[in-house]
Amino acid sequence: MRHATLVVLIFCSTVGLLAQDRHVDPARELILDVDDAVRLALENSRDLRDAQLAKEEADEQVAEVWGRVFPQVEFNASYVRNISPAVSFVPARVFDPAAAADEFISLQFGADNSWQSSLSVEQPLFDPALLVGLGAAQRFQLMQREFVRGRAQQVAVRVRLICYDLLLRAEEVRLTQRSLERVGQALAETEARHRAGMATSYDVLRLKVELANLEPNLLRAANDMAAARRQLAVELAIDNPQRLRLEPSISLSDTTRPALTTPISEDTTLALVAFARQNRSDLQQLQDLIDLRETEVRLGKVEYLPTVSLFGSWDVQAQQNGSPDFFGNDRSRATSKLAGVRINLPLFTGLQRDARVDQRSAVLRQAQTQAQLMQDQAAAEIRDLIARRTENAARVVAQRLAVSQADLGFHITIARYRKGVGSQLEMTDAEVALRQSEFNHAQAAHDLLATQTQLELALGQVTPVDDGME
Repeated sequence: MRHATLVVLIFCSTVGLLAQDRHVDPARELILDVDDAVRLALENSRDLRDAQLAKEEADEQVAEVWGRVFPQVEFNASYVRNISPAVSFVPARVFDPAAAADEFISLQFGADNSWQSSLSVEQPLFDPALLVGLGAAQRFQLMQREFVRGRAQQVAVRVRLICYDLLLRAEEVRLTQRSLERVGQALAETEARHRAGMATSYDVLRLKVELANLEPNLLRAANDMAAARRQLAVELAIDNPQRLRLEPSISLSDTTRPALTTPISEDTTLALVAFARQNRSDLQQLQDLIDLRETEVRLGKVEYLPTVSLFGSWDVQAQQNGSPDFFGNDRSRATSKLAGVRINLPLFTGLQRDARVDQRSAVLRQAQTQAQLMQDQAAAEIRDLIARRTENAARVVAQRLAVSQADLGFHITIARYRKGVGSQLEMTDAEVALRQSEFNHAQAAHDLLATQTQLELALGQVTPVDDGME
């Protein structure tokens, strides 16, 4: 009876947190496996949407540059009401040679109403800066597209890692509950033996302490699982994390696949490094940046070349006194037309163009240096991940054997204890060894799957982001 009461008290502190996941309407549950979660994140991720909006901006910048290739047409119109028309003074001798030298006559210029309109057209014929600028905009567009792919890869990997962490926390909750059940069963048997005079009070007390020590572990594991679920909900843009139900389609115990446990040879490693240099998104973005910097250098150099354009305009002017009459009549209205060719050749700008070319050349060399550094860092990262993958695969195999041995040892110890030839201390040690072995196996499996996912990102080939790439 005391054992049942103690177990109820232990579970009451954590059952509230665990029961929250069960109080969701089944019709509103969102049941996903790891791959489903990744695909949903790619559809709903606000982080990825931010990158897509940046790409849309780059697309519109290319369209803006293309607009400069077409004719530029402008229309202007104005109306002026001269409340007090302007007056100028001229020497009277202009009209009367006999007038005095200091005599002036006032003349009024302009009428009460004045209209003016013009239609102008300009078509670039030769503008090297425009052509190079168009190439720069297109390269920036390519860089932004690659940026979106890289951001999508990061989102996919981040969600997959969160899913693996959620599976690990759920496994930790399950294993802790199993450990509580084993210790609770041992406590019940020990209390019965104590009542029969076959066990001491210290044996009962020791198991009660062990049971009490497991309670915060269960609470911590439940809190960690809830935190992982909240992180996943943020990535999936889901307002209620408790709706999420993650199906372990790729269980942490499913790490026996050859693709995960087969060692990677040195030749394969070299091939993977070469593959990463061609496919990693960050390296591709940096290469696009180098191309963009080269285009900017050419853009500075073409400033030495002339520009040629055609232009033409049609102007209409009219003036009229009295009440406004739009553009007056034939006697008060005049038109003019013109067309021509404009050539612009800057001859001297105070060495500003030379300075701009030198600045952009320095920025280009900086980007090239960064690319070399990042390639070396990528190669080192891939080798580190391959080493960790091999280590984690070995840990999984070793811990799987350790779990089977610890489970066998625990059952042997239980049998010995029930026959009276084993001690309670041996049983406790066997249960702790089994619990630790199960935790270590789950952690090793988690680390192996996480390392494999990180290796995919380091290679630049992430599922399902790159599955449909041309």
